[in-house]
Amino acid sequence: MKKLIAVLAPLTLALTACVSTGTTTGTTGTQSATQQLGNAAIKIAINAKCTTELNNIAAWQTATKLMTATQKQNIQSEICGCVSEKAPQSVTAVDLATAAIDPAARTTIVSNAVTKTINACVAEAVQ
Repeated sequence: MKKLIAVLAPLTLALTACVSTGTTTGTTGTQSATQQLGNAAIKIAINAKCTTELNNIAAWQTATKLMTATQKQNIQSEICGCVSEKAPQSVTAVDLATAAIDPAARTTIVSNAVTKTINACVAEAVQ
């Protein structure tokens, strides 16, 4: 029974992401609760991936050698907060649905979104 629920829950989540609420506000449509939850989950995954990616960048390692742990954490939070806000804009509804079902796809989608935005956010933080 637990396996059935584990399979049906993501499938239901993916299918409800395709349902329209029928209401729009100007040129932007309202997001369903499912889409909002999907976006929140993606943002959390993106933030975690950003931290890992940032720590693997040689320039980041060099730049933070002389910083205190607090300074490094503050800048890292600023950069990854930026990435968490901007990266989901490059994720489509289809990607969100796929990420809900397939963990391997989720990893790829998150990685691609972080890669597309991390350099821009580092540049913003440096300025």
